[in-house]
Amino acid sequence: MAISPASASPVVLADQLVVRAAVSAFLGRYRGQTRVHTESDLRVFLRWCAEHGLDPLAAARVDIERYVRWLQTSAGTSTRRGMGAYGVAEVRHASVTHNSS
Repeated sequence: MAISPASASPVVLADQLVVRAAVSAFLGRYRGQTRVHTESDLRVFLRWCAEHGLDPLAAARVDIERYVRWLQTSAGTSTRRGMGAYGVAEVRHASVTHNSS
């Protein structure tokens, strides 16, 4: 379900920008096919978060472990996809740590 600009609150739009910035920062360290696959993995994670009402940048370890278990029980997926989720969490935690210094 897409959010139209007229009905979206400024907070939701700001949160989306923060998620996009975190994903971009994380993907910036990859090139070529690694980047393509990691971006695909992140799309799966972000979709899973949306379906579960979870802010991907607020995901705790237990949330990521639930996601990885979900991946393991989903047909045709591998645990490799879970690494993107750990990466976004890593970028978020590094950002929070850096900003609080």
